[in-house]
Amino acid sequence: MQQAFGEHLRSMRHERLITIEQLAELAGLHPNYVGSVERGERNLSLFNIWRLAGGLDVTVGQLTDPLPKRVLKLAKRKTSS
Repeated sequence: MQQAFGEHLRSMRHERLITIEQLAELAGLHPNYVGSVERGERNLSLFNIWRLAGGLDVTVGQLTDPLPKRVLKLAKRKTSS
């Protein structure tokens, strides 16, 4: 999940032709942090996702909607005998 988010973040940043340093400044984050997010090395807080979205001038949904959906496994129910 972290890798997919990072790749999408990088793609959106490239579309806007801004550097990691520029995004970091716009989002109020350190450039090293943004770089580690793009490499999939960070498990972000909701607050930092919100900050990155603001830095890119997009909604949080635009950053997270393309992520793979979670597949829920249903627990087997015990039957009474």
